Amino acid sequence: MGYKIKNENFYTVLGWMLNVLELRGNELIIFAIIYSFSQDGESEFTGSSTFLQQFANIKAQNTVLTTLKSLTEKQYIIKRSYMRDNVQRVAYRANLDYIDKCKGALSSIMPDNHFKN
Repeated sequence: MGYKIKNENFYTVLGWMLNVLELRGNELIIFAIIYSFSQDGESEFTGSSTFLQQFANIKAQNTVLTTLKSLTEKQYIIKRSYMRDNVQRVAYRANLDYIDKCKGALSSIMPDNHFKN
């Protein structure tokens, strides 16, 4: 693989990723990585699938691509294609509007103290 993850690199898994989106395994890890790049609502992940493969410690690149497709189909991330240096590239960002709707829908049926602690 062409990347070396730096010792100080990290991503964060937040409780709502588990409780609201019900993400597990590779989906959870890849979503958390993309979310860490795009949580400000303006930035996006423009790294390669190889970077995701290494950071998530996934053996097969096809697994990364399948996971990205699944997260896109669930509307948790948005894929954007663009050209740079005459090469087709893709970028991903968390679908913050959709995620907020999911979190709002769950909080309307859960007691207020469910999201505390």
